[in-house]
Amino acid sequence: MSSAVRSLCQPLLLSLLAGLLAHPAHGQDSTLTRLIRQHQYAFEWQQGHFAGPGWAQLTREVQQSQFVLLGEMHGTTQIPQLGAALAQVLKPRVFVAEISPYEAQDLAELVAQPGPPTAFLRQHPFALSFYSWAAEFELARQLAAQGVQLLGIDQVSSFTPGRFYQKLAALATHPATKKYLLRRAAAYQAHDRAVMRPEPGQKTMYQQPAAALDSLTALARAESPAVQRMVRDYVASARIYQSHANPELASRSHAQRVGLLKHNLLRALRPWQPTGGEALPRMLFKLGDEHLGRNLSNSGLFDLGNLVVNLADAQDHRSLHLLVMGRQGTLTSGFDPDDPRRNVEAYTPQDLPWLQPFFAQAAPGAWCLVDLRPARHALLAHELQATGQLQTALLGYDYLVIIPETTANGPF
Repeated sequence: MSSAVRSLCQPLLLSLLAGLLAHPAHGQDSTLTRLIRQHQYAFEWQQGHFAGPGWAQLTREVQQSQFVLLGEMHGTTQIPQLGAALAQVLKPRVFVAEISPYEAQDLAELVAQPGPPTAFLRQHPFALSFYSWAAEFELARQLAAQGVQLLGIDQVSSFTPGRFYQKLAALATHPATKKYLLRRAAAYQAHDRAVMRPEPGQKTMYQQPAAALDSLTALARAESPAVQRMVRDYVASARIYQSHANPELASRSHAQRVGLLKHNLLRALRPWQPTGGEALPRMLFKLGDEHLGRNLSNSGLFDLGNLVVNLADAQDHRSLHLLVMGRQGTLTSGFDPDDPRRNVEAYTPQDLPWLQPFFAQAAPGAWCLVDLRPARHALLAHELQATGQLQTALLGYDYLVIIPETTANGPF
């Protein structure tokens, strides 16, 4: 998995390979196998729609939930399709995405225009993060057509300094500041395009010296509160990236990012609760699986999904946590701005060792929905033992969705 992917997210496959599951005893394995067999439902994708017992079960669960959280493996075409179908059932007012608020602004503008965002992405490669991919962009467009508000809650993306400085310049009022920001925007865009595939660790936000960040902060003091806030967000994000590149600081960097996700979500939800007592709207979340479990994540943190559980509990609502994985196929991995064929990675069932008990019970060619809650109850009752990724999944997610074969989420 490329370091470029790591700069954009906490990728699923790395966490899987880093925490290989220890083999359970035969009796424990039999218990898990029995529970999977008893609580799985097949369904399928037919002519642009899902159908079958699994889809009927999932539809019932979604209809009873206020918040639906889609913890995904990034880079597939099928998961955005699932997200669009779930939105038709949930009818959310808000969609929470793993992009920054500033990318969300650009995305909202682009999906309102006809056609693909080809010209924008040619000038600013991958500046919409995951929504730079065709299927993700189409999901955002469909949600916008349904009147769903898009919330981006992530840090400023390391792929966007050129675009970000351009946006800063558009808001700046002092001519000298505007001129400086536009020069920096062009320089950063050219630099990052040149290094994003061969040397992603050399991108601007990983290498920007403290003096440059301090100068940007000083420039912003003479500008509007909006510019000052943008600069604060940028500086905080750059420091997270730079800490992440340092092995001694990487865990702290991840904790800072998780805190930022939570902070940005709560800040974005304030207009929905002006007095603090209003019910929050129905919301669909789609982020990497590391972030949306209801319990501890693989990194040992209570991540965003745990916050959503608390928000639901506080209002006597229900959150539904879905883990969505592919059995095999291809996914998008890598960021070559000129040759999309180089951004595709293949994987097999053997790359996902902790999922083997589930793969063994699911029909190979069908989508499969597995209710994880009976296994969670068995785990908590000490009738089943699990470690690593399996334990995290059982404690964190309500259902597992297995896609029989994924295809990489391609370009436009």
